[in-house]
Amino acid sequence: MKKVNKYLISGTIGLLIPYSAYAILVTQNTSSEINKRQLILDKLEPLPEIQTINGTLIKYKDFKTFGRFENPFNEYRIQTIYEFFFNRIVELFERNRGSVPTNKDELNKLMPIHKPAWTISDTPSLLQKKPVAPLNFKIIDESLITDGIEDNETFRDNKPVKNTWLGQSCNFIEHGNLKILTDPHFSPKLFGKWLGPKRITEMPASIDEIPTPHVIVVSHNHPDHMDQISVDKWGNTDALWIVPKGLKKKMINKGCRNVVELNWWEACEISTTDAKNEDFNQTKYRISCVPAMHWSGRSLLDANQSLWCSFLIRVGDDTAKSDKPRFSPLVYHAGDTGYVKDLAPRIRQRYGSGVRLALLPCGQYCPKWHQRSRHIDPEEAIKITRELRAKNTLGVHWGTFTLSGEPFREPKEKLEELAAQQGIRDNCYCPELGKTLEF
Repeated sequence: MKKVNKYLISGTIGLLIPYSAYAILVTQNTSSEINKRQLILDKLEPLPEIQTINGTLIKYKDFKTFGRFENPFNEYRIQTIYEFFFNRIVELFERNRGSVPTNKDELNKLMPIHKPAWTISDTPSLLQKKPVAPLNFKIIDESLITDGIEDNETFRDNKPVKNTWLGQSCNFIEHGNLKILTDPHFSPKLFGKWLGPKRITEMPASIDEIPTPHVIVVSHNHPDHMDQISVDKWGNTDALWIVPKGLKKKMINKGCRNVVELNWWEACEISTTDAKNEDFNQTKYRISCVPAMHWSGRSLLDANQSLWCSFLIRVGDDTAKSDKPRFSPLVYHAGDTGYVKDLAPRIRQRYGSGVRLALLPCGQYCPKWHQRSRHIDPEEAIKITRELRAKNTLGVHWGTFTLSGEPFREPKEKLEELAAQQGIRDNCYCPELGKTLEF
């Protein structure tokens, strides 16, 4: 027995020493890269109030070290396995974590669930069964475009945006006849049917009730932002999956055949001018991949092998006669992100202000010391709303799974209280599950 214990201790130490050295090297390499970029940035932007497109592209370019992506943000702090497992142990001793009521009637009052009324067509049941036509698309490296967009260079798009929140960061978005699904998750538990924390409420719609989307965007591959049944459902259809860099090969291996991967500052331009595609009337959309402060991985072994991002969806001006295409910011899907003080203003400078709808996470922030680098809280969601000059904000990524220490309704209550204090409550709030809202 003593020999066994000796081998276990020796083996553990043998693993932890090289891992600790690796974590230190990753931190040093990342810090060195941030400092190098800052030296260049100081020449381009000598004053704090000066922000340039070239400076943005230098400061917030993706970064890899030892074959894995890392966050090039001063605000980020690396999460080690020590911190990860320490928090998992602490969670075991928390009583009534999330303060979720055990009485179903009480829960339903606190978390109303609506059956989505899809308003794309007068015959939604037929539409759901109709396979989508394949979209024409091309990849645009927007890092080569060094012009910003002034407020007067955007245009007003008159078609409404309709959004149905389906839980966590999963939203069904409609604009005209285009249907976009964000971060799809329809499993009863975090890791599928059998494993992980179960949903706090029932799902507002089963996966078979969801109209087939034209586009599915995945901000990163954490299990609460993409589940296998979604891949099984739409992987072998003409739905276009748009994922961050490094994830395409894994998606293909999972069964997706129509996948595009984007790096930060790249965009997928969807062309709907194909005469064979009866769903559309000559409209272009650009779905831009922009930086976020988070991480990726579905296990400890594949951490940060693929990138993470937010998406900005813009609609093109079909009436423009200029050679320079004009696009209006339509939806900002943040996915998961920590707060970076100058990131949202730089995104606004890059793509224009006044995004119609910002879908911002506002939950999973406790304990703050642990979550700050990876998840914004309601106060930071309000800041980003202001910095983007978003016309409307919906707080998502709450009330679906108990994944952190705050009471499950606290994100909603805090966000709406702060919005009321700042006079924007009518345009900044948390949606109800399954209820289609129009903006």
